[in-house]
Amino acid sequence: MASYERSTTAATLATLPAETRAAIRERADATQLTLADDAPAFLTHSHRTGKRPLLGRLAGGDKDDEHFTAFVVGARDVLVATHGEHRGTSVLSARLEDVDVGSSLDAMAAAQGDTGVTVTGFPVAAGDGGGTRGSYFIGLGAPDGDAARAALEAAVRAAKA
Repeated sequence: MASYERSTTAATLATLPAETRAAIRERADATQLTLADDAPAFLTHSHRTGKRPLLGRLAGGDKDDEHFTAFVVGARDVLVATHGEHRGTSVLSARLEDVDVGSSLDAMAAAQGDTGVTVTGFPVAAGDGGGTRGSYFIGLGAPDGDAARAALEAAVRAAKA
């Protein structure tokens, strides 16, 4: 696992970087989600502190030494966007009521000096149409990483209540 320095800051949808905000809005519009400009959001800047792992270099893996990850908590949905110079921007979305927050992988990442939260519940296109759910690890850091995790957990709890 690559080692990263991360910093997370609280934001709103309206204050996210323009490219990220536009990608999130495009995804929301395409999937008919309603997002307010003042929807709570968190933005993490991740900077790789070491060389890319050999296997990653050989396989043509992540070429970005730094990237940004944002998540926005809408009234009923969570949207996660990742942006890097080489990878571009991609956005995932899921209903809060379908999401689980945290996994044993979070503890493994923490043991390696990385902090964050795994979000499971993103729809995955499967050939059999089964209920496959995807997971995504959102790296978090100071000053607002703990608040980001707490906000996401609270939104999921409220949606499932």
